[in-house]
Order: sequence, then C-alpha cells, then structure tokens
Amino acid sequence: MKIESPSLHPAISLLFFGLCLALAPVAQGQVAPKPASAPGEDEAVKLKEFVVTDSEDVGYSTPNAIGVGRFPTALIDTPQTINVINRQFMDDFQAGELFDVLQYVAAVSIESNVGDSVQIRGYTVRDQYTDGVVDNQNQSQMGAEPFQFERIEVMKGPSALVYGSTAIGGVTNRVRKTPQWKPKGEIGLTIGNYNQIKLDYDYTQALSRNLAGRIVASYRNEDIVNNTAAKFAYARRYNLNPMLTYRISPTTQVRLAGEFLHEKSFKHWGEVGMFRPFTPIKGYTVVPFGLTLAQGGFTSWGLLPRDFTFSEQQAHVRNDKQAGSIYFETQPAKDLMVRVFGTASFWDHFVEDVIPTGMAANNVDMVRTWRTIGNDDLYVTTGLDSSYLLKLPSQEHRLLFVAQYTARRNWQEIVQDLANPIPALNIFNPIHALYIPKTPARTNYQFINANNHNFAAQDHAKFLGDRFQIVGGARFDKYNTRTDNVLTKVNGRTNFGDAWTYKYGAIIKPTKAASLFYNHSETYAPNFGSQPDGTIFKPQLGVIEEFGLKLAVLDGRISGTISTYNLQLQNLLTSDPDPIRAAAGWRLQIAKQETKGLEADVFFNVTRDWSFNVGGAKMDVTLPSGLYPRGSPRSTGNFNTRYKFSMADGPLAFLKGVSVGAGISHKGPAPVDALSSYYLPKYTVGAVFANYAWRKYRFALNVNNVTDKWYLARAVSKEQVFQGGDRVIKFRVTRVF
Repeated sequence: MKIESPSLHPAISLLFFGLCLALAPVAQGQVAPKPASAPGEDEAVKLKEFVVTDSEDVGYSTPNAIGVGRFPTALIDTPQTINVINRQFMDDFQAGELFDVLQYVAAVSIESNVGDSVQIRGYTVRDQYTDGVVDNQNQSQMGAEPFQFERIEVMKGPSALVYGSTAIGGVTNRVRKTPQWKPKGEIGLTIGNYNQIKLDYDYTQALSRNLAGRIVASYRNEDIVNNTAAKFAYARRYNLNPMLTYRISPTTQVRLAGEFLHEKSFKHWGEVGMFRPFTPIKGYTVVPFGLTLAQGGFTSWGLLPRDFTFSEQQAHVRNDKQAGSIYFETQPAKDLMVRVFGTASFWDHFVEDVIPTGMAANNVDMVRTWRTIGNDDLYVTTGLDSSYLLKLPSQEHRLLFVAQYTARRNWQEIVQDLANPIPALNIFNPIHALYIPKTPARTNYQFINANNHNFAAQDHAKFLGDRFQIVGGARFDKYNTRTDNVLTKVNGRTNFGDAWTYKYGAIIKPTKAASLFYNHSETYAPNFGSQPDGTIFKPQLGVIEEFGLKLAVLDGRISGTISTYNLQLQNLLTSDPDPIRAAAGWRLQIAKQETKGLEADVFFNVTRDWSFNVGGAKMDVTLPSGLYPRGSPRSTGNFNTRYKFSMADGPLAFLKGVSVGAGISHKGPAPVDALSSYYLPKYTVGAVFANYAWRKYRFALNVNNVTDKWYLARAVSKEQVFQGGDRVIKFRVTRVF
C-alpha cells in the first residue's frame, strides 16, 4: 500500500533540474574554458567568512569549526568540547558510512541499525544537521553519503542556542562541499570483498565571471549492510548533489544546493537472540560466548553461524530523497555578516520488516512478526543568521543573532497481517522461505503536523586582547505538534509549549596556545500531554556544567581538548506516589538523570610527515531507575596515526608518495536494554590503510576490522542484538584533474 500524501516533492526536483543541465557539459567531461575576466582565486574567496576550508588543517587536527556559531570560529576560543573529522581522515579510512569515522571520536557510539543514529555522551542523536540546518535523513540504514561532505563536526553537550530541541549529549553538523572558482575535479573507483563497487565524481569550476558550479555524485553496490555480511545482505545507492554559487557582488552571493538520493538494502534485525525464560540480571553481567542454556548461557551468541539472520530475503528498506537549499550570504559592512536561507526536503521511506520478538518456550524457535511501514516526511526550514563584530578601545564583541521557522509534515502507514502470523524460525536449523501475507490490512495510518519558531542572541566578548573571554546568550522556542489518526478519522489534540534556554561561559588564555574554559549550556525536549486538569507539562531540560583545557601548541602541532562535565536531564515525568491520583493520570516532574564524565582528545603532529591522535572518555550515568542507559558504553577510547614517506633520496626513496596509517577503536561494556538485563562485552577493533600518490593518481588500500574480530556492536532490545562489521577490504583508485 502506498501512502497518499501531497506530491510536493516534484517541485523540489524541478527546482534543481536546471542545475543538472547547467553542469551537464562538466559531467560529460566537456569543461568550458575559463573566461579571461573570471575572478582570481583570491578575489573569489572574499566571502570566506561563510565557509571553512582545510587550508589550516594540520594532519587530522583542525583549528576551527563553523557549526558552533554559524561562522568559522577558532576552537581554542570556543567554551565547548568540539571534535572535527576532516576530509583527510575520511579519505584515509575510506568512510562508506559516517560511523566508520565517528567511531574514532571519544564518547560516541552507534545506537541502532540506522546508519547515522549515534549516541553522544550516552544520549541518542535523533536529528542530523547539514550546514547548520536539520537534514531530513534519519531513517536511512546506510546513513548519509560521506563523500559529499568536507568535514563532520561533533559538538558535545546541549547546543540549544543554535540547534534548539535535539539530543542532550550533543549534535553532529555535516559541512558539505561547495562550488569553487578554481577548476578542480576528482573521480574515484572503489572495489572490495563482498562484491563492493563504488563510483565517486566531484567537479567544480567557474562557469562565468560570477557563476560557479559543482557536482558531487556517488554510486554504491555491495553485498553487506553496515559492514556486516549477514545472510541475504545487499545495499544499493546513488546520490547526486548539484550546486551553484552566484556572486552578486564581491560581498554578496547566492548559493543553491540540491540532493537526490535513491537507496535500497536488506533490512536485517540482528544475529543474536535472548533465550527464554530469563530473569533480568540488573547487574554488571557480560553476555557469555557460545554457552548453551544448560551451560549457563542466555543468548545465542557464538552458537549460530556468523552470517545468521532472523529476517527473510524479502525484507528490505527503500528510501528516496529530494532536497533543495538556497542561501543568500552578504557582508554589507566589514564587520557585519548576514545569511538568509531556506531548505525543503522530502523523504520517502518504505520498509518491509521481519522482526524477531522473542524466543518461544522451547528456546529453539524465534517468534517473529511481519509488517510494512511507509513514511513520507517533508521538512521546510527558513531562517536568518547574522554576526556583527563590535570593536571598542579595550574590548570586542561578536554578536550573534539566529532566527528560524521549521515545519514538518509526516504521513505514516503500518500494514500487518495479524490473522496469519509469519512462521517461527528454528534458529539451530533455520529454513528461510518467502512469506506471502494473505489478509494484509492497515493497523496504523497517521498524520503528524509539527511546527517550531525561535530566535536566539549571543554575545562573545573579548577583553585584554583575547586573554579573557565571556560568552552569554539566550534562546526562545515556541512549538506545537498534533497527530491525527487517519485510519479512525480521529484528530489528535494539539500539544504546544514554549521554552527559554540559556548559555554562558568563560575562557581564560594564559598563553595564546592554551585556554581554560567553563561552559553552562542548555537544551530542551517537549513533554507533550498534560495533567488531568489540563495543566501543561514543562519541557525536559538538559543542563551541562563543563570545565576543560584546550591546546594549540607549536602552531597546532599539539592540539586538542581535555574536559570534565556534569550533564543533567531534568523535568522527567514520573507517576504520582499517591495510587489514587496515579490511577487518575496525575504525574510529577521531579525525576532527573545525571551523567558525569571525563574526556580527552589530543593530536600530536610530531613531524611534517608523522602524526597521531589519542582520545578517550569515561562516563558514569545514573537514571531515575538506578540503571545504566541502553547501548551506552561506560568507556570509549581511540588511537589513530598516519605517516607519509616524503624523502627524495636515500635507501627509502622508492617509498616517496606512500603514506600508511592505522586506527584503533575501543568500546566498553554496554547494556542491551532499558532494564540493563545484561551487558554486551567490551571490544577493540582496528583498521589499517596504505596510500600511494603518483602524479594525478592516488591508490588506496583500506582494511576495516583487520583481525576479523567477531564482536557485538549494539542492540535494539534483548531479542535484537547486532554483530559488528566483518573484515572489509577496499581498494580505491582516484584521479584528480
């Protein structure tokens, strides 16, 4: 069954069809000659305040980020922990999915079987952002395409002043590639085991004196899902990103960006199941490997083939995306920058699921359910960002103003065959067969209408040069949402509310190369519903108190952040202790959960050719129930290194142009469910790479999970636990032009 929703997405496609036509000669290799009057490279970057580049990067370390305040800001002058993954790192580790590189960020772990669904400091990140604006792609099993981005910025802790209601632990902002005025191109081919093949194309140039274009495109085909070679696994995707920049004047430009995506992959729901009957342990007990129930085991881990799946061959997920953005960027005065933007994104999601729901009493048969889910999701966002640098004799103030309006329209349909359940699967003697529903019927069909408008202001003041800095700001949000049951024709109640959130902090710089910072930052999450008397609940409030040290020593040769924090989520709902009032629906907002943590992430550029990065995090989380949050490792750690052979002579001269490196990611034990029934074992996996640059060609070999370790990476529930990726080998050839 197909959801009957308004066909607004063709308009988005037509809006950017002209971009594809404008850049078609480039895509076919017919590069138009650069006009004699075209602006030079220096002239073309007069609006560099609106972008970040890798020109100041030192190896894997980056000195600035754009996501924290909309415009490039030096990390050492930012009172917040921020990790940046640059293009060099993504290229070296050949990221097929964003988690391939996000796993090397301290306190970040994968949350479920959805590609971009990660946890930061123990909290799930639901909304993803591109260029500071929410990106409607949160149901993709494969996640966003890394090749289209220049960098990934991970901002730790609440960030409501810029990002509003979102994850408490942090957000990720993906910075896309943009048109350049100097011709530049790259074409790449990747092949590997499990029938991997990937094609990438990236080209940009000036099309006229005031117009530059860029096309970034990828095609991917492989017989794995999330790097796992489960039975029936496959993944197919193409992604096209046309972009234009039109220079109205040296200080004003308009940028257009589009994205067209189609993907289809096998929908798997894990390879490990919980034996029953089973009493939750509620302790720090790690799941055993390869033990039967009689031997004291309580899962099927180690007893089933590595490629085992509870799903069926017919299970799949399909996504289509059409999105467009327009940015008007101007610098009307030397110290004033203004950006006005609008984005529209349509996401069509369909999944046919075969889901394990639990073991039968015989501890042999896995009970499963069949369903299809359809989602049509439309996001429209408009906004304005402005930054003004006010210089006074003894101080300066960077004033930031942000205003946004976001509207979301979502149609969701669920179809099931409750009268004819799918047969249970004998996990020790599985017989997979096509399931044909006999009486499929809608069990849910709903429409969600959600709106939010907000404004925020912040002042970043510097005194004594920049030795002492103070940051302070506030944000106001007003939101409403309503869910209508289209199936029963019953309209829901409109839930609405508003929230003020605040941010303040300080920086002390004893030297230009080090800063001590304090950060108080907040975010909110709506508590929809009300008390029986109609009283509206206050929104949940996330509050962080963070102290840290930032380094940028020896021109960035040693850089990074060491921090400690206390993160609280307040205004959680709990039942009224009076049983009579609780039965009547009364609830209290007194519960809270607390996270205390330590983090470190430091880059060492020992020589021009050798660098390494060391990071780690330790968390202690207390929920109102006294349990530890699902899927959140108590500790994480990472190590990365890269060495480039650049000597021109000597016995190793033949290695000139070769670079080698490795990465190690460690995740501590993590509970499988909200009851902390048991813990997944800790694991450590590594990757290695070797690159060779010759003239305009680059040859790259990458091996993920180099030891082919068999480990458990994440869980959705105690019946749905996912193995980590297999050993995945990639060989890539790239030509730049």
